[in-house]
This record gives sequence, C-alpha cells and structure tokens, in this order.
Amino acid sequence: MLLVIEALILISAALGQDNRTADTDERQIIPLDMAENSVDDKFYWCTKKMEYRVQTEFLRKELLNTDFAKAWETAEQKHKTPEDNLSKNHSVAIYVYTDTKTYTTFNDAVRNGKQNYKDETYAWYSLHFWLTEAIQILKKKQTKCFNTYRGTKDEYDKNVKKGKEIRFGSFTSSSLDREKAADFGSKTCFEIRTCQGADLTKYSKFCDEKEVLIPPYETFKVTAVKTRTDQKDLWCETVFTLKNYKKRSFLNCAVAHNSGNQVVFLNALLILTLLCYVLNY
Repeated sequence: MLLVIEALILISAALGQDNRTADTDERQIIPLDMAENSVDDKFYWCTKKMEYRVQTEFLRKELLNTDFAKAWETAEQKHKTPEDNLSKNHSVAIYVYTDTKTYTTFNDAVRNGKQNYKDETYAWYSLHFWLTEAIQILKKKQTKCFNTYRGTKDEYDKNVKKGKEIRFGSFTSSSLDREKAADFGSKTCFEIRTCQGADLTKYSKFCDEKEVLIPPYETFKVTAVKTRTDQKDLWCETVFTLKNYKKRSFLNCAVAHNSGNQVVFLNALLILTLLCYVLNY
C-alpha cells in the first residue's frame, strides 16, 4: 500500500511540474519581484533533522524517477573528490545540478513549488537540501562577496524602480567571467554583488564556467537598469545591476520537523478524497 501511495505522490508531483513549466514557457516578460511561490528553505537550525528525512525517506522516493536516478548514478561515478568540509552527497548534488540535463526541470519546480513543498509532494527534497547545504558550507571558507555576471535569452520587466528588493527565487547560476556569462544570452543580463552565492568551480561539471551559485533565499536591491538605447556599447540589450541585501526564507524548516508516518497518512487521506471525487464525478 505504501508503494502505491508513493507512486501516486510522484505522479502528482510530476503532473504539477509539467503545468508549472508550461506556465513559465507561456510567459513572455519575466517580472523581477520577491518570487513568493519559490521554495526558499535555508534549513537554519534543522539541518540534522532534514538530513535524516532526506536519507531515510526522500531520496529513496525520488530515485523512483528514472531521469533523476540516472543523473544521480552518473554523478556518483563522476563527481569531484569532496574537500572544504563537503560530503560525498554535497559533491554529487553539485555535479547533478551543473549537468545541463537536470537543472532546468529542477529550477522550474524551485520557482513555483512552495505549496508542493509544504504538502510534501515536491520531487526534489534531496537535491535541494544537499545543494543548499553545500553552498552554506562553502561560504564558511569563501567569506568574501563576489561580483558576478549572468546572461540570459529572456526578457525581464524593465519597469523596476531603483531600490526595489527582489529575489531570483531559484538556484541561480552566475559567472565570475563576464564573457562566459554572455555565452548564455545577451537579451537581459545581470551584474550581481552576491554575498550568499558560492563558487562551485572546483566541483562543477564545467569548471571553465567559473560558476557562482546563488541560493533562492538571497535578496537584492536593484541599483541600476541600463539599456542599449541609452548606452550603445552595453554588453547586453538590458543590464540590471543588483546588490546583495539580505536573506528571506518563508519556508525555513517547513518539513524538517514533520513525522514521516504523519505525512504518509495525510497523503493517503488526500488520495482517497481524490478517488472518491473521481468515482462520484
């Protein structure tokens, strides 16, 4: 019975991800705001409890997804030897993320998965936890802030007032090298002062990208918006300048303290309710 429930939960999560991805694809202009629906758990004061749930519950369920299982297996074979107080799982998570086969689907869920996260139908707890913790561990040694660059092919809303507080609302890749960042797009670009992002160069699948990964909970103040209309030699059509502001986590420890048995019961109750609705439809 438990396996049936787990399978239904995974199917439900997968369907939710498909819908969210479709919504993202249909959106032509991306807003710069506080990304209120993002999964921004920073696991402060609950890392041990969350690690226990990841190792005993979440990873086992998530590896039932064939694509994720293949990505995790590949990363276990090819990840870089962990140093800097990172564990094997941290290094594997970084490799999975920097492998281009996974990060797009993962970040679609991070940007829009707040309710799924709270309901425990989110499909990425393991990767999310170990990636977040890896960034935080690396920042204990990388104590300085970084000036980084991000190039995109997307159009962002330029009607943003200076001083506005915003978040990317996902794990956001940036580069220490502006030319490398421009390779990813020159429609809308960002010049970023990040104090929570960590340099992943040593552990990334693509070391030459000089990647600094920004967590979903870091916020920024918009300090400038420049366009080629006003500055013809600008390196992108539009460039936003962002300065680190603070950390905002609305989901901190949201599931770490939950009981696995309690969650299974609630999910089973939800599934039974849905089945009753379908049968009576």
